[in-house]
Amino acid sequence: MTEPTDSAQNDNADDGAESLAEVSARRLAARTQWQKALARARDRFAPANLRDEALDAAAERIGTAADSAAGFAWAHRGKIALAGLLGGLFLARKPIARNVAPLAEKAKQGIEKTTARLRDRQP
Repeated sequence: MTEPTDSAQNDNADDGAESLAEVSARRLAARTQWQKALARARDRFAPANLRDEALDAAAERIGTAADSAAGFAWAHRGKIALAGLLGGLFLARKPIARNVAPLAEKAKQGIEKTTARLRDRQP
């Protein structure tokens, strides 16, 4: 009767040893996995890598925005050209007026002379 008990204890001891070995192996695997994850995180969050990722993301977003802006400008090129022309004329109105004033005065004098000649011809 003691033999079955002894063999049962030996079996339990072997199971305990296997369980301890399994636990130790799982612990080692988890530690290795944690160290790999930590190394990846350190590598990814290094200042140079963060800068590179930020630059890549910004370049992609700026490129997309530039493409959409170019498409918009091409689709509305006539309206944009007219707005630019009108804006330029508005900003340059004083120099234009200053340079056109002598021509306008000359035209007014010519109109007055012509009007006077026509009035003199009428009875």
